Amino acid sequence: MKKLLVAVVGLIALGCEKETVSSDCVEKINPNVVCTQQYDPVCGCNNKTYGNACVAGAAGIRVVSKGECNSAGK
Repeated sequence: MKKLLVAVVGLIALGCEKETVSSDCVEKINPNVVCTQQYDPVCGCNNKTYGNACVAGAAGIRVVSKGECNSAGK
């Protein structure tokens, strides 16, 4: 019974992962970029939602998907 309990606890621990941000996803703000205020949300590699792809790019963030980021992991 103890072995089963240890196995179950071990599997649960392996299944729990903290969401990590890619090490190549670092904000490098470019103050010389001018973006429109059109709201066309994108999700950046840092799991933050940006107003549009230009705004994400001006922040030095790579866009990973169109639309708002999934906040289920928060």
